[in-house]
Amino acid sequence: MAAAKRRLFQAFRISRKLALLSGGFLLVLGASGTAALVFAPASMIPGYEAEPGGHCRTVYQSEFRRGKEKRLIAVIATDDIEPLARVRTGVRIARHLADTLHPDLVIVQVADHRGPTARAELRGQAIGVEIVHAPNPGKSMAVTKPWEARYVDALPTRAGLYFGDRVDMRLTELETLNHEIELVEGCDGDVVEEDPKTAAADGHGEPAKPASH
Repeated sequence: MAAAKRRLFQAFRISRKLALLSGGFLLVLGASGTAALVFAPASMIPGYEAEPGGHCRTVYQSEFRRGKEKRLIAVIATDDIEPLARVRTGVRIARHLADTLHPDLVIVQVADHRGPTARAELRGQAIGVEIVHAPNPGKSMAVTKPWEARYVDALPTRAGLYFGDRVDMRLTELETLNHEIELVEGCDGDVVEEDPKTAAADGHGEPAKPASH
């Protein structure tokens, strides 16, 4: 009986990454040897359609200018755990802001929903992903490519902080990810804690950089 239970458990074994991405699919074997479904991801439900991205809310948003160039920075808090899931959400929000507010350069920084919320604390280890998007790179003095992204290759701590190596993504990877996003929407829990404001070109409003080790 014990051997049969082990074989049954191994048949349903999933990787740690898949468990996180699926939202916690867990099979528990009781004393009777039956498998009880504790929690299943919504994507396993017939008729379910995948959401455009992770859940998020805007905690800070600001517009500022460098010469004639209009730039926008937004810091969002998300419940995405895996690094690439955070990147996907950041890309989606960057596209949404570019389409609706028409800046020359968009910077989206992704924080964890359990992390700091004060503007002064939204830097360093509090930032897990940074997305830079220029709809027309020729209009921006900061970049030469339409997409740039860097992320901390680590899961957030319980305090919502990121400690790990910083990874710069290739443009081809970002373009592929961008094309996979079918529905571009803003944050579903969008509550801007500070009204968008225009900062002078003296550096105010500049983004913090993700931590790297």
